[in-house]
Amino acid sequence: MKFIKYRWEIFVAIILLYLLGTIALGYAAYQTPPPTSSSVFIEVTKTVFLCLGALGVILPTYINATNSLEARISDKIENTFRLIEKWDNSHLFEARKFTRDVKANRSKISDEDLIKDIESNEDLKQSVILVFNYFEQVRFSIVSNRIDKEQLKGTLGIVIVIVDIIDRFKPFTDKIGGIQMTKDLDQLKASLK
Repeated sequence: MKFIKYRWEIFVAIILLYLLGTIALGYAAYQTPPPTSSSVFIEVTKTVFLCLGALGVILPTYINATNSLEARISDKIENTFRLIEKWDNSHLFEARKFTRDVKANRSKISDEDLIKDIESNEDLKQSVILVFNYFEQVRFSIVSNRIDKEQLKGTLGIVIVIVDIIDRFKPFTDKIGGIQMTKDLDQLKASLK
């Protein structure tokens, strides 16, 4: 975000513009005769202090807003890192090993045989479900803007593997997840391209 990059330049510009506006209002108060018996000096002083008091509200608001934006960016990076780190988690790594075994034979197996093989092998079934739960976390994180999608896409070829696994197990996911899971996986694939 370019705004954050130039936050201090914008901060100084706000102060300078506000001070110029205060000087202009003070000058206008100086040029205008006071409506009551107070002196011109008192009117100018009141105007300047009112403007400076307002600056005391505007500047902390600006600082809080920029700090909030910085925190959001930092959280997004941290969420992305955690999701990438989870990809190599030992449980998910083991699950991915099972899915790689299927990849070696996928071209020789019909969709019905693939479904039977998965359902007859509890370890493989749990592995596939674990991997697709991870994909759901990735999809939800992208949709809810919790992660930096571009950083995820640029990491270790993870996107190619995700798309490959989704395509490889499509008959099984269609069977267990139905239309909604298919839509979610299609949305994930589209967002990763």
